[in-house]
Amino acid sequence: MYLDPDHCYRALKAHDARFDGRFFVGVSSTWIYCRPVCNVKTPKPENCLFFPSAAAAESAGFRPCLRCRPELAPGNAGVDASARLAQAAAVLIEDGLLNEVGIEDLAHRLGVTDRHLRRVFQSEFGVSPVEFAQTQRLLLAKRLLTDTIISVTNVALASGFGSLRRFNTLFKQRYRINPSTLRKAVDRPRKTDVLEFQLGYRSPFDWNALISFLGKRAIHGVEYLDGKRYLRTVRIEHAGTTHFGWISVAPALRKPAVKVLMSASLAAAIPPVLGRIKRLLDLACNPS
Repeated sequence: MYLDPDHCYRALKAHDARFDGRFFVGVSSTWIYCRPVCNVKTPKPENCLFFPSAAAAESAGFRPCLRCRPELAPGNAGVDASARLAQAAAVLIEDGLLNEVGIEDLAHRLGVTDRHLRRVFQSEFGVSPVEFAQTQRLLLAKRLLTDTIISVTNVALASGFGSLRRFNTLFKQRYRINPSTLRKAVDRPRKTDVLEFQLGYRSPFDWNALISFLGKRAIHGVEYLDGKRYLRTVRIEHAGTTHFGWISVAPALRKPAVKVLMSASLAAAIPPVLGRIKRLLDLACNPS
C-alpha cells in the first residue's frame, strides 16, 4: 500500500482520527512509532517515516509509543479483493491461528496458495504474515503486561509464545526493555479475577443504536444488556481446549474505545475472544 508522505503528515499534524489504524508514523529521532492521533508534539517532517502497519514499523526497528499505544489502534478495513484477502488473513492471525498452524494451512483456509497470500499480504501490510503474527504476539504481551497482573510466564503463553525464554529475548530485542521491567513501571489493576482491555474504533460510533439492535436479539440466559453494557457468557474452543467465562463491554470514558472486562478463566483464549468482540461490534469499520 502506497503512503503519500505529504498526505500522511497532514493527517498526523491534524491528529485526524479517520486515519487511526490506517497508518503508523516512525520518528527517526527517537526510534519510536505512533498512531496519527498521538498527542505528543508533532515531529518534524524530515524525521517521519510512514508505515501501513505496526508490524512494518517494528520490522524497520521502531518500538511502540507508550503514550498512544499502537496496540489499541482500530483495525484496517480493506477496499478491494487483494486488500480483503490480506485483511481476512490478518483477522485470523490476530485471533492466534498461526500459533496453532502454519502459513500453508492459513492460505488453504482462505482458498489461495501460500505464495499468493504472502505476496498479497506483503503488498498490503509491508511485512510477511509471520512477521505480522510476531508483532501481534508482542503487542498482545505488552498489553497484558500493562493492563493485567497475569504472571510474565502466563503472559508469554497467552500471547502465543512457546517458551518464556523466547518471549523474553524477542521482547527485549524489539522493545529494548525487559517484560518484568515494563510490568514494574505501570500501576497494576487490583482485581485478580478480571482482565481489562480497551479496543479502539474510529468515530462516530453509535453505541446506543448498537445496544438497541443487540438487545432485541439477545439470547436468553447467554446475553444481557442493561442499556449501558453488553454482557454474555462465553464458551470458546482454542488450541484444542474449551474455555468458559464471561465478558462485559461498555463505552470507555473520554476515549474512542470500548472497555472490555473478561473473566480470568479466559486468559488462555484472549486473542480469539477479543477478535470476536471486534467483529460483533464492527470496531474495524471505516465510517467515512
